[in-house]
Amino acid sequence: MVTRHLSDQYALYLYESLTAQILFNEGILERPNSPNAPKAKDSLWALGIISDAILAEEEEGEYLNIEKVPAFFEDIVHRYLNASHYWPDREITKDTRREHLAAWYSIYLMLLVGNATQEEIAKKLRNGAFNLDPGMLETAGPSLVDRLKKDGALTNDTYALVRIQRAGQAGQESLTFPPYMDRWKNKIDSAYAVP
Repeated sequence: MVTRHLSDQYALYLYESLTAQILFNEGILERPNSPNAPKAKDSLWALGIISDAILAEEEEGEYLNIEKVPAFFEDIVHRYLNASHYWPDREITKDTRREHLAAWYSIYLMLLVGNATQEEIAKKLRNGAFNLDPGMLETAGPSLVDRLKKDGALTNDTYALVRIQRAGQAGQESLTFPPYMDRWKNKIDSAYAVP
């Protein structure tokens, strides 16, 4: 449901969030003998798959194919979170951890985008790769998931599955993801023996 309502600015925000995650994991790999290196290496592989799904190659270089973003996320949600193949509850081994990491990252980025406030999106896009004119960006209003809940498009149950809770002051907030995301991440970290 959330993915069908992703507008152009949400797709651009996704691109910026994806780039930040890539830079974070590249930073880990630059530290010699980091115990997190195997997970960071696989994270870059996973983020590369996401990039390939939403970026297109042209003569001038890569560009974000905004039209692909909703379809990509709908496919991810259907594949990994549907009741008959619910990945967060599956066993994770050393052989399957990389694919779980790719699935987790896809859902993680979707939740970040869906829960970003209009102000957060405008701020990131003003300072990002696209240098958008602030006048073009709406800076007031709730996140996409909050708006969909208010409009009745999300039930209480579905809202609980996609809502990120915030605590603390703006700019220094801690984010609490839905419980299934944290459980899933802990299982992936265990498969990587992350301290």
